[in-house]
Amino acid sequence: MTGMDYLQIIATSAGSALVAGLVAAVLLRLARRAPLIVHVVVIVAAAVAAVAAGIALTASGMYISDDDTAVALAVTAASGVVSVVMAVLLAMTLSRDARHLGRDARRLGAGETVLPAPRTTAELHAVQGELVDSSARLHTAREASVRAEQARRDLVARIAHDLLAPLASIRAIAETLEDGMSPEPQRHARQLGGHVTRLHSLIDDLFALSRIDAGTLAITPERVSLTDLASDVVADYTELATRHDVRLRFGESQGVTVDVDSRELSRALVNVLVNAIEHSPAGAEVTVTVGAVEGHAAVVVRDHGPGVDADDLPHLGTAGWRGSTARTSPRVSIAGGAGLGLAITHAIVEAHGGEVRARTVDPGLEVSVLLPLPT
Repeated sequence: MTGMDYLQIIATSAGSALVAGLVAAVLLRLARRAPLIVHVVVIVAAAVAAVAAGIALTASGMYISDDDTAVALAVTAASGVVSVVMAVLLAMTLSRDARHLGRDARRLGAGETVLPAPRTTAELHAVQGELVDSSARLHTAREASVRAEQARRDLVARIAHDLLAPLASIRAIAETLEDGMSPEPQRHARQLGGHVTRLHSLIDDLFALSRIDAGTLAITPERVSLTDLASDVVADYTELATRHDVRLRFGESQGVTVDVDSRELSRALVNVLVNAIEHSPAGAEVTVTVGAVEGHAAVVVRDHGPGVDADDLPHLGTAGWRGSTARTSPRVSIAGGAGLGLAITHAIVEAHGGEVRARTVDPGLEVSVLLPLPT
C-alpha cells in the first residue's frame, strides 16, 4: 500500500473513534446520574466499538480481505466482551469505594470519627485521607470548643461571685451605717471605699477584656523609656504596697527604650505588679528591674510569695484562672479578683509583639514582660 492508503486508513480509524466517543459522551450526558458501573461500561464499549468500526470501514475500502476482516472482528468482539466484564468487575470495586466515601462523609457530617481505610485509586485514597484529616481537625475543634465553653462558664461564675461578695458587704455596711448601729463609722466608710474600688477595677477589667476579645484594642506606639515607665508604675504603687506591709523596690536597671503604647503597657505592668503585691506575705519584698533579655527589652517582677505550681504556669494568661493550691485569694482592695489581670497583660504585650514569661523561684514567682527592641 502507498503512503496515501495508510493516511486514509488512519483517518478512517480516527473518524470512527471520534464518532464513537461523541456517542459515548451523549450517552454519559443522558445518564449522568447513573451508577459508576454504567459510566465505565459505556466508556469501555465505546472504545471497543471504535476499534470494530475502524476495522469494518477499512475492510469496506478494500484494504484488507474478507477473511482477515472476519478474524479481526472476531478478535475485537471477544476482547470487547472480556474487557466489558473486567470493566464491570473493576467498576464494582470503584463503586464500593465511592459508597464508602459517601458513608464516611455522612459520618463526618454527623460528628463521628472517620477512620483511615485503603482505597482502590490514588484519587479516592487521597479523598479518604482528607476525610480522616478533617475528622481529626473537627474532633480537636469540638474539644477546644467544649473547653472554651467550660472556661466561659467558670469565668462567669467567678465574676458573679466576685461581684456579689463586695455587693453583699456594701449592703451590710450601708444598712449598719443607716441604722446608726456602727461603733466605728470611719472604719466602715473605709471598707465601703475598698469594696467600691474593687468593683470598679473588676468592671474596668471586664471592659478591657471585651475590647480584646472583640479585636478593638488600639495600640498607638511611641518611643519611650521603658526604665522610666516602669519606675513610674513602681512609684505610683509604693504606698499601696506599704499599706499591705510589702516592700516595693525598683532594683538596679538598664536604660532601655521601646516603641509601645505607654498607657496600655502601664496597665499591663500594673496588673503584674498588683498580682505580686496581693500574693506576697506580710513583710516580703517585691522587686522590679528593667534590662535586656535574649534580644528583648524586659521588665521583671519578682515576688516572694508561695509561687505557682509548674503545671499551672501555662494557665497564668487564661482569663478567670486561679491556681488551685499555690496562690491565695486576693487581699489587695484594688485587685478585681476575677483572674482577669494577667490575661489582659498577656493580650496587651502580645499586641506589642512581645510575650509574658513566668517561672517559679525559691521562694516566689518571677514574671518577665518581654518586648521587641526598636530596630
